[in-house]
Amino acid sequence: MKRREFLKNTIAMAAASTLFPGFSSGDVVPVDSSKPLPLDQVIFDYDTFAKNDAQTIIVFLSGGMSDVVGNVQHIEEIKSKDMSLKKYPANGITPTTNGFWKEAGGDFLEQMLSDGNLNVFRTCYNPGGSLAHGFSQKRNMNGNDAGYNSGIVTTLMHVLNQNGAISPTATLTNVAIDGGDYRLLEDGATSQMLPDFLRPASFNRGLENVYNYMMSPDGVSVGDTSANQKLNSANFSEELTALSQRHNLYDALSNIFNRRNEMSNFLESIIAEKLPVEYPATVDGLKLEAAMRILVNNPDTKVVCTLGGYNGWDDHSNAIENHTKRAYQLFDAINSAMEHAKAVGKDNINIVLFSDFGRNLTLNSADGWDHGNNQVIYWFGGKKYFNQLGIVGNTYLYEMIKKYRLYSRPKDDSYQFRPYSIAATIYALYGITNPEVLTGGYGVIDPKDYTGSSFLKVV
Repeated sequence: MKRREFLKNTIAMAAASTLFPGFSSGDVVPVDSSKPLPLDQVIFDYDTFAKNDAQTIIVFLSGGMSDVVGNVQHIEEIKSKDMSLKKYPANGITPTTNGFWKEAGGDFLEQMLSDGNLNVFRTCYNPGGSLAHGFSQKRNMNGNDAGYNSGIVTTLMHVLNQNGAISPTATLTNVAIDGGDYRLLEDGATSQMLPDFLRPASFNRGLENVYNYMMSPDGVSVGDTSANQKLNSANFSEELTALSQRHNLYDALSNIFNRRNEMSNFLESIIAEKLPVEYPATVDGLKLEAAMRILVNNPDTKVVCTLGGYNGWDDHSNAIENHTKRAYQLFDAINSAMEHAKAVGKDNINIVLFSDFGRNLTLNSADGWDHGNNQVIYWFGGKKYFNQLGIVGNTYLYEMIKKYRLYSRPKDDSYQFRPYSIAATIYALYGITNPEVLTGGYGVIDPKDYTGSSFLKVV
């Protein structure tokens, strides 16, 4: 990143905070809610928080990835019995050894499974309720349907703040890559303020501007500064610091200027760092590389959400072609992130991948998959606090309406869980011992009765 470009963008961001107060860098009072978070009921164990030292990358695939990607076992039955409205092609969905979709990145999944860096849960099942995108996304990214209108990440930050788990001097505790869907980060469920150091800082995938997503193309402009001698002077940074401290009386704005050198230096150092692995030159590769550069170099960062650019999974047409390309690129990038973590000895980094919902298994008249109730959850890394269970959950092919509605469903004797248990498991990683109070009663992912082992090493 170019240092002066960062400084000029910071000036624009400071001005923007007066236009977009909900995105300012100072303390912001969230919108009051009729059902605040039950923070007084949360039991927090600092020893677990410190021992795990968890750092999480959340990848939410808005639109809904098909469960075929991680569970291809029913496709041959559908083909052999001619059960689909539109016939499946003879080629293009090849099962790997463990039943992943080979052409859609299955070999990367096999590699991570072999390396002990992957747990696959094939029976995340939501038996009822709306499968509309907005409702499902909000429900899953809030981690409950109990009316707590706070995203998973923001809820976590409130708990950490209440228990003094993060130092006020921490930097970039909560990071978003590429802005995008806010639901993981929305804060409307408590009347207490979330302090500045726990609010999300947003970077684009090139780490070019820490507050890039806050700017509207028409909102704030500093014009063409290429010929401005002041902005381009060698000691511009020092002059700006002196000026801001002499004339600024507003603490929030002062904090922006006071931290800009620290932020700029950090960005320049991690961008210049030579990595032990090469990430693919794709959108997913850039996102995961940016997230890993931050996590590896900044222990203060607890959660990174890779938000923007994952909105294309609602494949009601051309599903096989679309899913093949996108899933391959995504798992290629995640595999690189796992290799990166291994190379630098970071066994405390985990990546969780989930969606709105799964998809129907019949190909409709447009070669697409419609919405379904069951989805596959992928949890990568985190060897420090996760047991390797491999593949958990067995499904059967359920024909609801002949030719039109085919679904995968959990077998009666198989472990299954609701999407809210994803949030509960994230909370538990960070020392919350009773996460069910934040999820409306749903506990952590724990298939011990079915597999003999719990997912978390300490439950």
